[in-house]
Amino acid sequence: YRKGIAVIKDDFHTVCSWVQFQNKPNWKYELFLAKHPVPVRCPVAGKYMFTQRGEIPFETRILGGVTLSPRPTFICQKNISDFSVCGSDQKEIAIDENYCLSVDHLGRPVDIYSEPDYRMKCIGFWKENLKSYLITYDELDPYSKYRCWVYQRADLNRVLMSQAVGPYCSLNQDVTSYNWTDGAAVAIDMMEYERERDQCPMYFDDGSDPWKKSESHIKIFRFGSGAGDRATNSLLALLGSTLFMLWFNRQEQF
Repeated sequence: YRKGIAVIKDDFHTVCSWVQFQNKPNWKYELFLAKHPVPVRCPVAGKYMFTQRGEIPFETRILGGVTLSPRPTFICQKNISDFSVCGSDQKEIAIDENYCLSVDHLGRPVDIYSEPDYRMKCIGFWKENLKSYLITYDELDPYSKYRCWVYQRADLNRVLMSQAVGPYCSLNQDVTSYNWTDGAAVAIDMMEYERERDQCPMYFDDGSDPWKKSESHIKIFRFGSGAGDRATNSLLALLGSTLFMLWFNRQEQF
């Protein structure tokens, strides 16, 4: 929480900018996070391959310690590090440090049994001081269940992100921060790569309006009763004209 000076614009990233405070960039504020957070749609969605750099990089692991069943062996032509936000609601981040990118002759992924190494829920995001911030929640994180991220869209299909060590981001942290001097754990450089059968569309929101309704739902368009009446009338007219033509042809035969 902070209290700045009154300004004409009421945009969050304008009102809460560091230039609105007397102590300039040396301000201090507290970040309050819910004990039982409710997931929201992630501001970054899609399937990305990434490279990472940092003191605490993402590693291959098995959630739960053991797999439910033995995994079959297959030949993989290419392995990547995968960052995915898919599904109908796009509220969970799945990270797989060693993911097989190969597909079969029908374009289907050959690696259908492996599980992601990390699962995080997006619980909030906003834009502040010309930076976009994201808060994620991972109940299996041994250090901090809450993690702060700085993210930025660098190109049409390229996104840069930096994960903080804890639940808040340092003022010096940006998307290229990767070590303790900026309070960062790892920085990732992501490139979108959605395949034919992934069904994982790309989405990006810089957090300028974090209250905007942007849920991903399937919309069913209903054209109202008038459209149904018109369709019924057209069908009846077609049926009537067909019966008339049959009756007229029958009369000519006699």
